[in-house]
Amino acid sequence: MASAEEHLERWRAAGILEAAAVERIRAFERDASRAKEREEGGEGPGILEALIYLGIAVTAVGVIILVSTTWEDLKDWARTAVVAVPGLLALALGAGLLRLDRPGMVRGGHIAWLTGGALISGATALAADSAGWHTDDSQLATGIVATGLALALWAVSPGHPQVIGIAAGTYMLTIALGGRSDEFSFHVAGISLVLIGAAEVVATERGWLEPRLAARAAASAGVTWGAFFAGFEEGWAESLVFVAGAGVVGLSIWRGSLFYMLAGVAGVFGGLIATITRHVEDETTAATMLIVIGALLIASVVSIARFRPWDRQ
Repeated sequence: MASAEEHLERWRAAGILEAAAVERIRAFERDASRAKEREEGGEGPGILEALIYLGIAVTAVGVIILVSTTWEDLKDWARTAVVAVPGLLALALGAGLLRLDRPGMVRGGHIAWLTGGALISGATALAADSAGWHTDDSQLATGIVATGLALALWAVSPGHPQVIGIAAGTYMLTIALGGRSDEFSFHVAGISLVLIGAAEVVATERGWLEPRLAARAAASAGVTWGAFFAGFEEGWAESLVFVAGAGVVGLSIWRGSLFYMLAGVAGVFGGLIATITRHVEDETTAATMLIVIGALLIASVVSIARFRPWDRQ
């Protein structure tokens, strides 16, 4: 089978394409190939990348052991510093690895940034606690710092770990919002997470939030878990997880995404378990209901797949 380059040469020689058009096609294909390599990570993991991950892990364990053995003897400012300084160093390491502009080093830099963001967020919580802030205010500040830092790092260099950092930061933020009232509000926390997840879904499908793989996983998890979380309080919000799960499943069919399908099914499954066990006191009855519902679902799917009513005239 002739290659694309051979076809171009034949078409140029036959006068079908001019030389300038051939060069434009070659340039376009080179750019497309480079873009695909960047999207797929370029090259597979190598020994240098593995050593970077090992170094980060070993250093983190060393810091944890050092902090745990001296924690009680440290003053408040020292406790904050002993967490913040490694965080800043991790951010600096990530920036240095990204400058090497090699796929393995870039991935290592993203992991270093994720680690640094977690440490800086922890240092924020410690600083707020040392300053005597109320727990609700401390949680809110930590969530804002975690989300803001993850967004800033993602803006500099989008990567899977940065999307995970954004998801973790927004989750902390919604927990803080739920705790602003006298008693923790699952409604506020859960619905806030649903709204943020829905916004992430829109941003992902519009191509604004990338990489798409991690973005879809984080966004769909936010929608379904937020809806399930809101239903922890009895009432109208119990049905929210079924609406959200069905919506995410529908989105998976429309966009052809397995992550959306898994998140939607998990949400509906969790909602069924929670609803039945909450409202049916007898365990045997609850188990029987779950078996019957599961069997009916399977039978329905098999029947539809077998008879394919949409093929009938």
